Amino acid sequence: MKKTNFFLFIMILFGTLSFVGCKKPVEDDDETKWVKIIESYTDNTVIVTYKNMATNAVELMHLCEQMRLNPTDLLITEACKSWKQTRQYWEQSEAFLYGPAEYNSLDPHIDSWPLDLNRLLQVLAQPDILDIDAAYVRTNFGASLVGFHAVEYVLFNNGAPRQSTQLSAAELSYLTALSRVLAEDCILLEGSWSGVEALSADKRTILTQADLTISSNFGKEFKNAGKVGSRYTSAIQAVQEIIEGCKDIADEVGNSKIADPVSSGNVLEVESWYSWNSLQDFINNINSIQNSYYGSTTGIAEHSLSTFVAEKNKDLDIEIKNNIQNAKDKIRDIGEPFRNHLDNHVGADAAIKACDNLFNSLQKIYSVLD
Repeated sequence: MKKTNFFLFIMILFGTLSFVGCKKPVEDDDETKWVKIIESYTDNTVIVTYKNMATNAVELMHLCEQMRLNPTDLLITEACKSWKQTRQYWEQSEAFLYGPAEYNSLDPHIDSWPLDLNRLLQVLAQPDILDIDAAYVRTNFGASLVGFHAVEYVLFNNGAPRQSTQLSAAELSYLTALSRVLAEDCILLEGSWSGVEALSADKRTILTQADLTISSNFGKEFKNAGKVGSRYTSAIQAVQEIIEGCKDIADEVGNSKIADPVSSGNVLEVESWYSWNSLQDFINNINSIQNSYYGSTTGIAEHSLSTFVAEKNKDLDIEIKNNIQNAKDKIRDIGEPFRNHLDNHVGADAAIKACDNLFNSLQKIYSVLD
């Protein structure tokens, strides 16, 4: 009897241990998944985009400084390329214009449109314009006289780089100051998300020279959503911020950036028309949605809104991806340059509808968050 009980005990013990050893690990709950989504999005989409933007803005600044000393057609061409590259990363950031871009008023300082051209011409006619520097521009000029479009106006003429002989000493002086202010603002955005300690030594030096400081780390705060010290009371609230940022730019591209100038027929309402870069701006706005949804600038991250949605509703994930691509395709179909195709109402209507469809599919993400 004792022998039988002993073997029975051994068999039960072995079975229990086998069950424990083979038991699958408990899958992450949705809260844990949201935290990982936020982390990937912050590190691999937002900070990467802002870092690339700031790096290119610094390059543009240095090119403009060289141009002031020795303006050549080659330098202007390189500066125009650098402007477009910096601009690409800015437009790819427009799905996350909340946080530092908003509460530090960096968005309007970097990208106000339209440019106040009449006032800019008055500035260029000032007798002391040759002595102007970035500190003076930052202190005395409003958002409509600085940023991407002020730089764009000086560098481009009808979509092409201006010739060196066309640039006045006043324009070169103002351009040098403008490009430094733009670089400073781009660095502020990067550092406000990454933390100042993550900035390169060159970027930190530029901020120090401008007497600009970064006092917070919004990226860390965003990743700590739901914890003490974060303005986000829960991880899902931060996820909702990501979704709303994507929805906002989908709506703006279709119903403002495209619809307004097409409706009025006024080329002056077309953003980035000096460089003829408008449609590429819009496509990069859609890329900002894609990168936010993918949780990375290089493809779908392991932890992303896309992987989460696909797990909950595969058809919805496919719908969103298709609508992202369709929006980009329909925007291209309007015709380059956008300023010369404002009468393409059929093409514009198709692009607006595609952006609306994308907006609506992004709204459906809320159905899988419950």
